[in-house]
Amino acid sequence: MKEVAEHVITRTLREVVITPDHAERTESPEFRKAKQRLKEDGHTRCWVCGTDKDIQYHHHAVEWSLAAIADWDKVKTYCEEFDPLGYGRLMRNIPMTSPDDPRNLIPLCQRHHTGVDHENGGSGTGIHELTYPVFLIQKLAKDGVDAVPQAGETLEQEEETVKVGEA
Repeated sequence: MKEVAEHVITRTLREVVITPDHAERTESPEFRKAKQRLKEDGHTRCWVCGTDKDIQYHHHAVEWSLAAIADWDKVKTYCEEFDPLGYGRLMRNIPMTSPDDPRNLIPLCQRHHTGVDHENGGSGTGIHELTYPVFLIQKLAKDGVDAVPQAGETLEQEEETVKVGEA
């Protein structure tokens, strides 16, 4: 089997999405209640890196702005299948009708939610900035290995962590 040498991939992603008309985003009472529940249940650390600093709650299955076109039965099924916090199974007998439902939320630190490193050419570390497989390797890589340059880290530094991680 031919081996492919380590390499850097730089993508310019052009994403075309038709976002339906929606009200300006405000924090709904349901969102505040869901966040409070997650906090009370101990979900106060970033799902990716484990920090408890600058935690935000990301709409992981359906973005708030796309809620009007979501099929909530499909969303509920998805949240039962991909259930990182356990609410899909716990709430499986309760209908799902809103993106602010706890089943649709996941705690992420600011860096892994909307993070962009402006000093590193605008590269991203957040789920809103990366393709999902690249975002996910930040959680699933070996300890000390970063395939995605983090804020303040150079491309060269991260290439070294990948080399060490291959060993």
